[in-house]
Amino acid sequence: MFKTSLAAIAALTALAAPAIAQQDLKAAIVAAMGEAVEDARYPGVLEKYGLPAPDLSDPTLANSKDNPYPEVKDGSLLSHVIDTGSVRLGWIGVGAPWAIPSKEDASVPVGLSVDLWNMMQEYLNAHYDTNIALDWVEYTDSAGNNDMYRWLSAADDLNCDADGREANGCYDVIGGAYAINARRKGISDITPAYYPLNMSVVRTNVPLPDGVGPLDDAEAIRAAMKDPNVDIVLAGLPDTGEDSILSNFTKEYGETFTHIDRTPGSKVLEFAQDQDKAHFVLGTNVRMASMRFALPELCADCAIIPNLLVFGGVGFATALPE
Repeated sequence: MFKTSLAAIAALTALAAPAIAQQDLKAAIVAAMGEAVEDARYPGVLEKYGLPAPDLSDPTLANSKDNPYPEVKDGSLLSHVIDTGSVRLGWIGVGAPWAIPSKEDASVPVGLSVDLWNMMQEYLNAHYDTNIALDWVEYTDSAGNNDMYRWLSAADDLNCDADGREANGCYDVIGGAYAINARRKGISDITPAYYPLNMSVVRTNVPLPDGVGPLDDAEAIRAAMKDPNVDIVLAGLPDTGEDSILSNFTKEYGETFTHIDRTPGSKVLEFAQDQDKAHFVLGTNVRMASMRFALPELCADCAIIPNLLVFGGVGFATALPE
């Protein structure tokens, strides 16, 4: 009986090992995130992108108090990162303000996630007394954010080549990510946030239906979306969280508003500026704010209405623990 129990425990331990191995890297990332978010330099990083400092009491944000660094265990992704002296960070070229191609070299990203990771690198190296380099690996097969989640390394698939995967790039972490739709949640594990990421809309110059308006806050817009007698048109980027959010609204409200696609790769404010169909264009609060800051000429007279949907924040993605 005792031997049988030991065997069962050993089997369960073996099955659990990959989960622990992968979670260690995530835990180390969150610990470094917590220190970076609390770093006195962080408000300056955010200001660079036209963003205010977040409220550090926000429970969605990573913090150092509740997120200790894990020990390094053999066979873990964290151990692999330390042994190789490199953490591979996936990025996608349309990921403003998180990561976009630099003007000097399009293969090298710049952006909020890049600046934050530069601070996180310091904290990781200091804690583990090592010299982990940041290896930014661009996902180039598609501009669709969903597919890049498929190329996250796992403890038993370090190079993303198991089960027929043929990656043009394999990474340990997605450099800036948020899992909104089921497809992303099914293949990735998201850390706590380093910045709030709620959905807002930009009001275009397309006239509203007769007798409707002015729809100048999120509550009024949602009420109009629910009203079967009012057909307002909202645009979102296909195959992304924007598309999923509008599709979920359709499921919840019924066919009470029109959902159209935004041009793939288009800038939210640029698309809104040239609109002749959509009354509102969906985007994140932070993307709208940073774009307004960087490109004030785009849709200069368009109103941005925040918090159409409040759901959390942006963090980093690693592979699922199991």
